[in-house]
Amino acid sequence: MKAAIIGAGLSGLSCAHELERHGVRPVIYEANSFIGESYPHVGAALEIAVRPVKDPIVYIKDKLNLDIKPLNPLKKLIHHSPTKTTVIKGKLGYLLERSKQQNDVKIQLHAQLKETQVLFNTCGDYEQLAKQNDFVIVTNGQNNVTDELGCWYEWVDTYVRGAVVLGSFDACAMHVWLDKTYCKNGYAYLTPFDDKRASLILVVTDVNEKEVDHYWELFLYTEKIKYTIAEEFKQQHRSGRVYPHRVGNILLAGNAGGVIDPCLGFGVWGSLITGVMAARAITENKHYEDLIGDVVTLNSRLYEFRKALNTTDNRQYDRIVTAIGLPGLSQMIYNTPLNIVKHGAKVLRLLSKDGKG
Repeated sequence: MKAAIIGAGLSGLSCAHELERHGVRPVIYEANSFIGESYPHVGAALEIAVRPVKDPIVYIKDKLNLDIKPLNPLKKLIHHSPTKTTVIKGKLGYLLERSKQQNDVKIQLHAQLKETQVLFNTCGDYEQLAKQNDFVIVTNGQNNVTDELGCWYEWVDTYVRGAVVLGSFDACAMHVWLDKTYCKNGYAYLTPFDDKRASLILVVTDVNEKEVDHYWELFLYTEKIKYTIAEEFKQQHRSGRVYPHRVGNILLAGNAGGVIDPCLGFGVWGSLITGVMAARAITENKHYEDLIGDVVTLNSRLYEFRKALNTTDNRQYDRIVTAIGLPGLSQMIYNTPLNIVKHGAKVLRLLSKDGKG
């Protein structure tokens, strides 16, 4: 079997790993000259977002046969609204490094490959490759091919403004800010690399590259953030629904398959799963849509959660952050198997309705 993979991202590398396990030697076409991220940042695998899975790293090892070492466990989550702050402690998930360093998730995956050829500085034409190979898996991290195939339905269009900042940090804590003034329907978060360096990200909805600079400055001013900035970046970030995920012998996975979380914008979980499942679909002759059904359902629920959150204002943000800090409610949300993503949109709508009554 001949298989071509377009993109050496999380999905492409995890797909190649699974293909190797089935005796297939794929070729990866990678536009960059390196494995890793163009800009350093820290992502998160949140336990609350992947229920009923209890531990995302253990699941990835046991079910996907991928050995991922997180940067740190996530033990503290600090929520900030305009006038309220709530701190949640517990086993909340993991922080994951995204960079060009050894701890980067992509570099970890690449090190586990044995027979896959990676062609750097090569974009790969999916139409030509589809004629030359039995299967083509598109994992280029974009929606351009998906859009050309008529499979892309946009949900959220945002711009990301971020920085690596220097200071003093709790290496196992994540901060999240919600404020319509500088986020619109987006959010901001801080995730540490270690106790002296962190990733600070602002995600703003429906703005262009120039406008996001204004919101970034407003964010720093409003929250009185005065860390030393070591490196900065900007990037457009789109989330959408993809269907179908297979067109002929072309399979769409990772961000090209619509796995970016439309609520917080993380994509590691869906990227790894769709990459592995694309490989299983073609090597085990299984229906790809069935194999990735849980990921598609999860993102659909997160989109409903996002839409419900969009209907709130800053007063409701304060109510929500206060509510999740209440002992009984915080215990129910963060320390039980309750599928919050499944039911969260209804709760948010009730809070919003009550607050406006």
